[in-house]
Amino acid sequence: MRQSEDELLAEALGRINKGGKFASRFLKNDVAEFDRELPLAFDPAVEHVRTVLVQLADGAAPEPLEAGADRVTFRVLTGGGYLSMNPVVVTMDATRKGEWTTTVHVRAVAKEGLVKQRAAQKTAERVAALLDGAGSSP
Repeated sequence: MRQSEDELLAEALGRINKGGKFASRFLKNDVAEFDRELPLAFDPAVEHVRTVLVQLADGAAPEPLEAGADRVTFRVLTGGGYLSMNPVVVTMDATRKGEWTTTVHVRAVAKEGLVKQRAAQKTAERVAALLDGAGSSP
């Protein structure tokens, strides 16, 4: 069984701080989602999504969650917020919409503490820029 977003974030926070895994239960999620229509056939769009996720995760291979003829879902764990120290789970779902059109759904989730960093929102904005071909932004 695949880990949920909350489990992934709890483990990542636990690696940063001993009490992070326990404390994550009490933190709210910062969630950002958007859809983007890419003017690409399905296979090139999937490769573009994979490339974006590799850039986002500093070279780490994206974990495939689902794969089918018309839909592929990938997930990575990356850093966001101040000094990229707040873990963010990014899930991207590519769905064939037409012969030359693919819809990409992006979901970014991070834990928010007392200091609101909006890590998921900022990461989603970075993903949007990468999907649109704006290059990597810090």
